[in-house]
Amino acid sequence: MQRKILIVVVSLVFLMVFLMLSLFVYTEYKRVFQYAAERGLQTTKILSQMDSIQWAISQGNTERLKPLIDYHMTQSESAFIVIKDREGKILSHPDEGEIGKIYSIEDETKALVFGGNYNLIADSILGPAVVSISPIYVDRQIVGTARVGYLVKDLRHTVMERTKRLALISLTIFVIGIGLSIWLARSIRKDTFGMEPQEMANFYKERHAVLASISEGLIATDGEGKITIINTAARKILNVSNDYKGRSIESVFPTLQYSKLLHAASQPFSFELNVHKKTLIMTIVPLRKDVAVSGIVITFRDKTEMNELVNTLFEVKKYSDDLRAQTHEFMNKLYVISGLLQLRKYNEAIKMIQEEIDVTQHTNAFIFEHIKDTNVQAILFGKIGKASENKITFTIDENSSLGQLPSFISTGVLTIIIGNLIDNAFEEVIDQEKRLVNFFALDIGEDIIFEVSDNGRGIDPTVAHQLFTQGFSTKDKSDRGYGLSNVRSAIQDLGGDIQWKSDDTGTIFTVFIPKTEKVER
Repeated sequence: MQRKILIVVVSLVFLMVFLMLSLFVYTEYKRVFQYAAERGLQTTKILSQMDSIQWAISQGNTERLKPLIDYHMTQSESAFIVIKDREGKILSHPDEGEIGKIYSIEDETKALVFGGNYNLIADSILGPAVVSISPIYVDRQIVGTARVGYLVKDLRHTVMERTKRLALISLTIFVIGIGLSIWLARSIRKDTFGMEPQEMANFYKERHAVLASISEGLIATDGEGKITIINTAARKILNVSNDYKGRSIESVFPTLQYSKLLHAASQPFSFELNVHKKTLIMTIVPLRKDVAVSGIVITFRDKTEMNELVNTLFEVKKYSDDLRAQTHEFMNKLYVISGLLQLRKYNEAIKMIQEEIDVTQHTNAFIFEHIKDTNVQAILFGKIGKASENKITFTIDENSSLGQLPSFISTGVLTIIIGNLIDNAFEEVIDQEKRLVNFFALDIGEDIIFEVSDNGRGIDPTVAHQLFTQGFSTKDKSDRGYGLSNVRSAIQDLGGDIQWKSDDTGTIFTVFIPKTEKVER
């Protein structure tokens, strides 16, 4: 790029200098020749009107002409002044050897015959010259001519001397132009971090592709708080158009005080911000130019989406644990059956297999008959395996009746609600001598009802008010305390409610979910 800029600028300066010199030479050449013609004609007219010259011609006294002619040659800066009579005889000439000679009057016919004053390019004794000719009158009779000449070589020399001075100035401008072009190229290269145009084009394409692929919202601003970059995810989350580019950041985040934020953005930091009924988790990263902060980059995500992602990952882990428990339980039973067969206790093995089949068939038949929704069925089968592994009696109330659930109640939401409540119940009864957990489901009426009960130790009344607080847990583990909080959030998003009752005989959680989808206003 530096070489291209240098070539372009140098070529441009050279072309301008060349055109300027050419135009100057052309106009100066015309001006000098025109000036010589005008001044020469003016001098001949003056000479032709002088009484002394008229008398000298009429008397044939050439001696009196010499001082007059020398004086006017000096004043007019001409190369020669020649006075002739009508016959072409030279009466005055710079070269005294020419005085008295007779020359052709062909180029003086216009003056001698018609009395004209004119200019022409003619050959003289000294060389080609711009000659001005005027007639000389005595008693209204043309008695001779006055010729004033400027040598062409002298006029050209004058033009060339002026051109040399201008060429020297042009050369100085040309050198300055080269220096400025080098400085400009280096300055541009510095501003572009040494990247060539093709590299910048590729960088722009890559940046556009990266920004478009990022799922997080991203907004960059300059030092005045004007938006310079806003990616697709940011426009989608904020529901704005690309017209926001160039506008103030506060037009997107009205509650954001940019001046204070810019002052505080010495290091990256995060915070939550409510925008258009959405809670955004925002991260601020300062843009630095040398030491000063010249802008900020804001990345943000919808907190609801993040919670859903966390919950989904959490429930996937639960599914995995449930399947592992179910597999482990069946393996234990297979080991027992294998041992009985090796001991040749075939009857006991057959009896155990039959009992397992009867229990499984009964449970499966009951679930398929009373619980029609396949997502709820899958959750219950997984929990049955987990309960069996932990020696927990997990029963499904025989009065349960649940049809296919509405489509707006997703598998993930069901897993959060039912899965968390059953897992919490399992944990509550794990230390009990009799471990009893019961599940009940009903969809008669306008609400869908889920109920999970256990015979655990109950909930301590002193911490009951923190039951649904995120991060609170009665277990001594740092990664607990999110289950019931997520359950309540999921139920509230569906427009439902959760109630609970607890005493020293156990705890009951009851969930009410409307069959019609909640409409946002």
